Amino acid sequence: MSTQAQDRPAPPPVSGSWEALLAEARNLAMRDDERAGARYELLISRLLKLPAERRNANDFRMQRMLEECLLTLQSFLARRNRLEEAIDLYADQVNHVFDADARSVWNERRALMLSWLGRDDESLSTMTLVQAENPWDISLRWRMFEMHRKQGKREAMARLIDDLEKLIDGLEQGKISVPVDELGSLDTQQGLVRYLKMMQAIEQGEWQAAYNFFVEAAKISSAYKESWFQLFRLLVLNGEAKLANRALNREQSLASQGFWRGLNGYYQGDKAGSRVEWERVTRIPMDDLLMRSAADWVLAHYYLGDPKRHGLQLTLRLIESLRQNQDPLIIALAGLGWAIHGEYGHLRTNIEFAIGQLRGSFASNKLLEFNWYFFRDLLPAEEFAQIEQYFEKPRGRGKRTVGSNQ
Repeated sequence: MSTQAQDRPAPPPVSGSWEALLAEARNLAMRDDERAGARYELLISRLLKLPAERRNANDFRMQRMLEECLLTLQSFLARRNRLEEAIDLYADQVNHVFDADARSVWNERRALMLSWLGRDDESLSTMTLVQAENPWDISLRWRMFEMHRKQGKREAMARLIDDLEKLIDGLEQGKISVPVDELGSLDTQQGLVRYLKMMQAIEQGEWQAAYNFFVEAAKISSAYKESWFQLFRLLVLNGEAKLANRALNREQSLASQGFWRGLNGYYQGDKAGSRVEWERVTRIPMDDLLMRSAADWVLAHYYLGDPKRHGLQLTLRLIESLRQNQDPLIIALAGLGWAIHGEYGHLRTNIEFAIGQLRGSFASNKLLEFNWYFFRDLLPAEEFAQIEQYFEKPRGRGKRTVGSNQ
């Protein structure tokens, strides 16, 4: 077969076929068109009427289509904050339609949405069942831990860590066996234990212990070796300046290190030193940035007033270039950039759109806690008061009184 033939695009689906209907629904969803919901509803209702044998024929062709439609519609509703509808969606049928893996995804999402609605007991009971079925799933265990942490359930946090340690001990002693694809990396599991202990220590105000636990995690697992931001952000925002600087020494990105070192000094009253750090960051060429450092580069410009609008320009460029995989933080920072220049019209719109993205991916129902500080620092008090409800707020620790709005 020639290269030319191999590169030939697949023919479009036949009009009126299942594939054509699904392609139409996908296109509408990609454009965030309200009609997408009705298209998915139509497909689901028709597919559910088919006998299971027909859905499973041809390598589960229609079954996979049905699962995609259900999961996409659930996300479509969540993004629009139609959480009750998303939670109850085909509740009497999904357990019979999905296999075990798809059921876990579905119920994990339901647990998260229940927590967003403040239905904590239902949320935890649902997540507990999902996590028990997938004891080695790192993401699930972390989400479960976060639910307990946000509800102030320290004993439950400790039990979750203890349970994982016992599982790892059983595995190492040969008392239990786990398929490799289910376990993942044992080093990563052991790193997770230290990471969760770090978060537990932070909740108790034991900052040196938290630092030590993360050092252990970084030594044990490559998953944490390049993720020092998970520690130094918390240290900076909670006023642990010396430990923060030690953690920042491990950060490989000059943009991230410089922004957060500047913010660390800023919160300690060293505004001249902070300015030096942030100006150094702004001199890093845009094309030399790592994607994960883009927000820190933008924020360095913002804390300096962004006089040439370089920070705002990067957010707009990223939004345009990453249309199919937009970062909610970058979207929110674009609104903040406009507001810094006195143009507040985009602020709430961008934040609401960013939160819609977070909901649709089941990441969160609000902008994460660390973002609260940036918007609080850089906006006038009356403007920040109008949007504060969109952020997870610091819970009794690290509530600083610095910034232009104080």
